[in-house]
Amino acid sequence: MLNNQRNESFSYAGIPYEDINWYDIAGHPFGIASYFNAIVFGDANNIVDTKGAFAVGRDFVSPRGLTLAYGNDVNLVGTGYSPDFVRFLVGRNVAMQGPLVVIGHVVAGGNFRAANGSTYMIGKDGSDEQVEELRTLYQAPGGSRYWTPSDRGTHYLISSYDVPRYIPAERIGANVARFFSDARESIGYYHECLTGLSANGTVTDNFHEKILRGNDPVQNVFVIDARPNGILNKEIRFEIPEESIAIVIFRTGSNAHLQYGLWGAERLANRTLYVFEDATNIYMEVPAAIWGSILAPNAMFHGHQTGGHVSGNVALGSFAVNARSGFEFHLYPFMGGVICEELAPAPPEIPAPRPIPSPPRIPVPAPAPSPLPPAPTPVPPPVVQPIVECPPCPPCPEPEPCPPCPPCPEPEPCPPCPTPEPCPPCPPTETRIEYRPYPVRVPIPYHSTRIRVVYRKLIIKEKTKDCRIVPGKIIGCIWGCTCCHNHEYIIKLYKICDEEKTQLYCEKVGPCGCFEFEVPYDDCYVLEVCPEKYIRKNINCKPMLTLKNVGVSSLMVLN
Repeated sequence: MLNNQRNESFSYAGIPYEDINWYDIAGHPFGIASYFNAIVFGDANNIVDTKGAFAVGRDFVSPRGLTLAYGNDVNLVGTGYSPDFVRFLVGRNVAMQGPLVVIGHVVAGGNFRAANGSTYMIGKDGSDEQVEELRTLYQAPGGSRYWTPSDRGTHYLISSYDVPRYIPAERIGANVARFFSDARESIGYYHECLTGLSANGTVTDNFHEKILRGNDPVQNVFVIDARPNGILNKEIRFEIPEESIAIVIFRTGSNAHLQYGLWGAERLANRTLYVFEDATNIYMEVPAAIWGSILAPNAMFHGHQTGGHVSGNVALGSFAVNARSGFEFHLYPFMGGVICEELAPAPPEIPAPRPIPSPPRIPVPAPAPSPLPPAPTPVPPPVVQPIVECPPCPPCPEPEPCPPCPPCPEPEPCPPCPTPEPCPPCPPTETRIEYRPYPVRVPIPYHSTRIRVVYRKLIIKEKTKDCRIVPGKIIGCIWGCTCCHNHEYIIKLYKICDEEKTQLYCEKVGPCGCFEFEVPYDDCYVLEVCPEKYIRKNINCKPMLTLKNVGVSSLMVLN
């Protein structure tokens, strides 16, 4: 009897170790790889956390640890304990300096190294033989003879306190190289087919966002052409019917540059598919939140050096991220239903819905054959059917000739076109530009041996030159300090929303330096100017700040 924690959510959290084979799924570009949060056909490194299962075709290398299959809220939603599902599948080698912690099985086709403390949590199948089966699966040369899986009540724990442990692919007869080869071929077919689709939705390009509108109840296709520089620097917002899917085809050239922090929305994540048509490198240059799946089997994805996440299925050529980054893959599997089957490969296809496999069993050798051959079974003589000759068919009648066509009438001549009247001259227009002054209050804390706070004036020079304010940009310069000494300042820009302050930018500016920030117009912001180092004898310094462009609806300056 299976563990009561197993449910339909497991259908997108790994594949059984007894059946590591590729299957297509009709209308689904990711096929059986949709049960992996991310599949990388080449090498991958340094990622710290994936909320679902993870598959790497070649080598995985990291100087730190890795956690897999804990679900989006770290409560095993969509994953859970399973007795047979593989949540970390690697085609060749694993080399980690930190521990590997997985809710599920680990299978690799080559060498394996991970730090002591690596643990895998395996669900119970209710059988008395499961502990012995797990011992056989995870036996390792040089391991302690006292090692055994630990019973934790709801699951068994595979620990690597003595030697690194994993399931070698040959031990279970899995051809992982063929699995990744078939996966790349199948996903490549869908990639070629999808990039050939014609757009049936519109893309409206606003100042800081692209609005993608479609009215197809099933599938809405959008094309964004960012060639030749491949810069994608605006928010992507969808307006599509409920239950329909959105397919966004990016044409960027060889290098795609992601320079905005938000794509899509969480409620549309499992219905959104981003397809990179011609990119070989995808650079996430801001810690972006990408809601939706990414299909880029020919591209190397470079995660941001501090963080960011992709929420959906991901198929990449290779993956790299800084060893200190907090970049993650989140578990929002794509729902499928894509209408693009012209180039899709032939079966086999996995049945839908996917059945839950039976509990794992270690193969048992067949009994030795009997020394005497079995007695032959008599074969009945074949039944001969009589041959019946059919009479010859009658000859076909001769077709009747078609009647001649009547002569066409002569066309009537067209009437002459009227002469258009000239348009009246346009009246002269008068353009008036209205300028409104705005106050800037700058609170400045003062520290002394007595605990009190006073405010100093911050000298602000406004440009008197008549100029046009550019919305969405905050531009300014620091021209020196009233104390006649050179200082360096830290310029920070915060966004204020619901009484919470979120830092957007942080730059260091010299005594004669400028800064420029690009932000949405309608939000409320705080600009903070602080000296890089606090010196008590210079507490009366007043930086001279010039705001050249304030293109937002609300701005507060603090020093």
